Amino acid sequence: MSIITSRFNFNKFGLLLSKHSYQIKKNDILAGILIGLEPNYALIDLGLKRICFLPLKEFSLSKITNTEELLNINFIAEFLILDIKINKRIIVSLKRVKYIYLWNRLRQLDFTNMIIYAKIGNSLGKGKLVSFNDLCFFILNANIPKYYRRTSNPNLFIPFKFLEIKDYFHIAHISSTSAVFSKVNKNLIVGSLYSGNIVSIKEFGIFINILGVKCLAHISEICQNQTLDLTSFYNRGDQLLFKIVSKDIERGKISITLEN
Repeated sequence: MSIITSRFNFNKFGLLLSKHSYQIKKNDILAGILIGLEPNYALIDLGLKRICFLPLKEFSLSKITNTEELLNINFIAEFLILDIKINKRIIVSLKRVKYIYLWNRLRQLDFTNMIIYAKIGNSLGKGKLVSFNDLCFFILNANIPKYYRRTSNPNLFIPFKFLEIKDYFHIAHISSTSAVFSKVNKNLIVGSLYSGNIVSIKEFGIFINILGVKCLAHISEICQNQTLDLTSFYNRGDQLLFKIVSKDIERGKISITLEN
């Protein structure tokens, strides 16, 4: 694809590209200027031979309905080359550039002991989508306290912690359960007595909720007969007295024993 300089004086980078006969490719980021607006796309001049197209869905990370509210003629920004069609039509994206910058800023922060609050989005398969700082993350239901899994409040913010960030793939593993655990951890002392309500009964033990954390009383901590049907003696909602046996800080889990 041949390249010529833009007629706009600001585009010195376009002049540099032309001088060295640089061939643009997908994922290149170039400075450009908006020269026209249509209902579903904008026309962008990147200093190339052809005018580039910015689809409506590539305008912003958030949903928009009116392009004129977001951009104006002569708007200058950086655009990512999203695709080069067979007919040499060039498709660009504004939101992908913002996404890259936001992700780069994210990985520079130290989230080791930090609790973040993100807005809950839609349920998706075995988890929920949450949004933080215009970035979208997916949390498995296993890492979400039951209260947040069941809520339908669109304005609710859920606490979470980053467990792992895979920078190359732009993937982050996050957990709300770990965040809740971190908040109440200092108030839960090994060896101390607490009272809580049964939230579920399994063959292997009883789960009790305390301060938003689900604690497990293994059947071995309840009785000697580990084949006993616990549902014959306990019901959901029963309040029991228990002692904390151990805490798993990394996994956000607490083991307890029942007190008679």
